[in-house]
This record gives sequence, C-alpha cells and structure tokens, in this order.
Amino acid sequence: MTTLRETAQQIFARTLAAIEVESVVQHHLQRNGEQLSAGKETIDLAAYRRVLVIAIGKASVPMARAAETVLGARLSGGLVVTNALTGAAPQKLPVVLGGHPIPNAGSLAAATQALQLLRENDSAETLVLFLLSGGGSALFEKPIAETISLDDLQTINRVLVGCGAVIGEMNVVRRFLSAVKGGRLAAAAPRARQLTLYISDVNSDDLTSVSSGPTLPGNATRTEFDRIVAHYDLLRQFPPHIAALVSAGDLPELPQPDETNHQHTHHLLLDNRKALLIARQIAERDFGCVVEIADDLVEGQIETMMFTHLERLQALQQTQPGKTVCLLSGGEVICPVRGNGQGGRNQEFVLRTAIHLHQQNWQNIVVLSAGTDGIDGHSPADGALADGDTLRRALAQNISAEACLQNSDSYNFFLPLGDALITGPTGNNVRDIRILLAR
Repeated sequence: MTTLRETAQQIFARTLAAIEVESVVQHHLQRNGEQLSAGKETIDLAAYRRVLVIAIGKASVPMARAAETVLGARLSGGLVVTNALTGAAPQKLPVVLGGHPIPNAGSLAAATQALQLLRENDSAETLVLFLLSGGGSALFEKPIAETISLDDLQTINRVLVGCGAVIGEMNVVRRFLSAVKGGRLAAAAPRARQLTLYISDVNSDDLTSVSSGPTLPGNATRTEFDRIVAHYDLLRQFPPHIAALVSAGDLPELPQPDETNHQHTHHLLLDNRKALLIARQIAERDFGCVVEIADDLVEGQIETMMFTHLERLQALQQTQPGKTVCLLSGGEVICPVRGNGQGGRNQEFVLRTAIHLHQQNWQNIVVLSAGTDGIDGHSPADGALADGDTLRRALAQNISAEACLQNSDSYNFFLPLGDALITGPTGNNVRDIRILLAR
C-alpha cells in the first residue's frame, strides 16, 4: 500500500501527464483537408491566402508545435513567445524568449514583431491563430507610452507581483499601461479572421485575463484601474514619471468588447477546473480516495487559506471514517514577499501547513501544493509536500521553519529535507494544484 506522501506525489505527477499541452491542443484542433475545426467551429482554410500563428505564454511552445503539425504546409509564418524552450522548437515559427515574472528586452522585441506582423497582414485573406497561455503578461509587452522604459516596466511588474494584489487586479493595471494588452494586439489586424485558443491560468469565466487579454477586450474601466492603484498605494511605489503619467489621467481607454464580431472567436481548451477534475478521477480510480473539490478555495490570503483547507480536510475525514480522503483545490493564494530568500506561494503554503501540523501534533495528514508550470516564485522548485513529521525532521537538521518563513525562503527549508518538488518548466500553466490527504 502506498503511503500518503507517495499518493500525493503520484496524483500530481499523473495529473501533469494527463494535461500535457501538445496532446490537448491536437485533440481540440484538427484538420480535414481544407477544413480546420476548433471545438464546434469549422473554418475553411481555402478562403485564406495566409495563415499565421502567434503563440504567447508558458505553454506556447507545445501549443505551437501542435498547431504546426495540424496546419502543415498551410502555415505561412508567425511567432512564438515563451520563457523557456521545453522540448523541440517549432520548425517554421521563430521563438523569442521573454522575461518572467519580470519582462526583459525579449518581451519588448516580441511585442514589436507581433504588431508589425499583424499590421502587414491586416486583410480579409489572412487567418490568425492566436495561442494564449499564462505568463504572457510579462513575456509579451510594449508600453503604452514611449516614456515608459524597460527599467520602468520591470519596476512596475515587481511592484505588482509583491503588492498583494490578485492576478485579475494586476492585469487591470497592466492593460492600461500596455499597447498590446486588453485587446490592443488583435486591434492591429481588425480585418483578419482571428481564432484564439486558450490554456487558461485564471478563473474559468475570465479569459480576458489570460496574458492580460491581448486579443479579447475585457470590461475593465478607468474607475477600476484607479481603485486598484489607490488600494495598493501603487503611485508611491511606481517611478515618479509613471506616477505622474497615471495621475494626469491621459491614458487612453481600452478597446471595448464587440459580441457581434463573429470573425474574432475564442475557445478554452484547458484550465485549472479541468485539471482538478482529472486529479479527482486519478485519486478515486487509482488510489481509492474519497475526494472533494473545494471550488470556493481559489484565491485568498495564505494564512487564512491554510486554516480553511485543514478545516475542510478534517470535516471530510469525519464523514468517511477508515477511508483515505482527498481535498483538492486550485488557484493562487496571495503571498506577499517579505524577505530576499528563495521560495514561492506554493512552498510557503506547505511550510505554514507543516508548522501548524507540528503545533497541533496532527499525524496521518499530507499536504502538497505545486504550480502546473513547474515554477514557484523565485526558486527552482514548483512546490513542496509536508506531513506531521516534517518539522521534527527539520529541527533534527537545525533548519528553522520560522526563519525561513520570515525571509520568504521556503525553498531552502524543503530542499535539504528532500521535500521540494522539482520538475523544471513543464510547458503548461493552469495555475496551482493543492492536494491534501488524510487517513
């Protein structure tokens, strides 16, 4: 019989294998002669002289490889923007490495190239296949004003990542300061037929936030932007000339959604909810677990989320005596950075849980939290796992949980214990998965 630790690791590993991006895209995007199908939509390729692919995000490389395979000789060109080359590069599509979580010169070059490509091919005889996944907000960027430099963008992104805002709030700010977000990229080729496919790292009902919505305008308003800026005191943290630009009220409005435009369509292929359903199937079928998916535990302050998860797990355990129970959730906990250590929200969530399990002397409980992209904050790990014995093992090695917690250094807590999960970049990004087991 597998241990709870082994079970948690296997559930996560098998879920990652089942949501492998290239296979998911090829399942949804298929071609029969000149007929290209995406979900329930069919496009006649014979109507287009040029077929372009622009892939942006952490899953862009495998998405682009799949599209290249499906389109074959009908593919005219395009661009792939990613943070890491996972597997073989597409044969006909150049790859640009942007920065994540902070934009770099590659991020700016990629956005400039994409805008030029779209403007040069703005025609009813052009089909543009956009492949979007999480991470594109930093990987792909061009500022709305020439006065905003790369250094400014990097400062703005550091401020946003560390201020405590959830991803939706960060993306509202990013859209107003960008020339490619909030539908502005698609606006560079309004006459072209556009099809966008998503591997989503946001809440299921908000595709406008995937990579900050370069092809899909959202409903963000200047009032909402101003509220977020004020709530997190961003003007004080932004460079002075950026703060002055925002305060002047001269930022252009974002494009507005146009539900009557059937030439620009959008399809969700994979998101966190679908990944959790797969994880539940694996936990039930392969390990005999009684599983509950906590749909409401998506985003929240890390300490509160930790306590709530353990309360739910214990409640589930009480209703299923003698059985292995599994609580699944996904999303991203809010974890402000306090120190200069190595770590991320997943590892800190697990560290806080390990401390609490030790304080309560709770045994037969295992917690795993990890990013499906293979990256957790500023560390080589994608997450960690812990149980009621973790703190005892750490103390035996003179590792201070509290010191690591205060310095945002959870990675260097788990690494010497062998409990840091290290997969490397996966080429996927459907947010985090949390797996709690009890027996």
